Amino acid sequence: MNMSASAIIILQKSGRIAELLEERVGVKGATLEARLGRAHHVLPREARAAGWRIVRAERKALQGGLPDIDAVGFDDDYRLCLRHLNELHPAAIRRGLLRSVVQTGTLALVTGITLGVGLAFAGWI
Repeated sequence: MNMSASAIIILQKSGRIAELLEERVGVKGATLEARLGRAHHVLPREARAAGWRIVRAERKALQGGLPDIDAVGFDDDYRLCLRHLNELHPAAIRRGLLRSVVQTGTLALVTGITLGVGLAFAGWI
């Protein structure tokens, strides 16, 4: 397959985003698309949208649809994804996940106790 220099650059940049998703976020997948799907909870909305635009550009580059790709927009999306991924720290992501699990468990426990006390006062228990 004969690829233009632009297509190769797009594929290299999308590959770099995929690498960073694995290194910084810990998501695995065969493609950038698969990794973005698994990392949706970690990235802000604008970075997710930019990532999906990069996936579309990657597909077009593989299929030879380069005239349809906005080079400036692609570079902006690439820089946006890089900035967000470089700001992420794997330990902070794990702490956030642990905090979320603890908060959910605590809320469930408090809700159960409140329900039990309410039913006891109502005479149902």
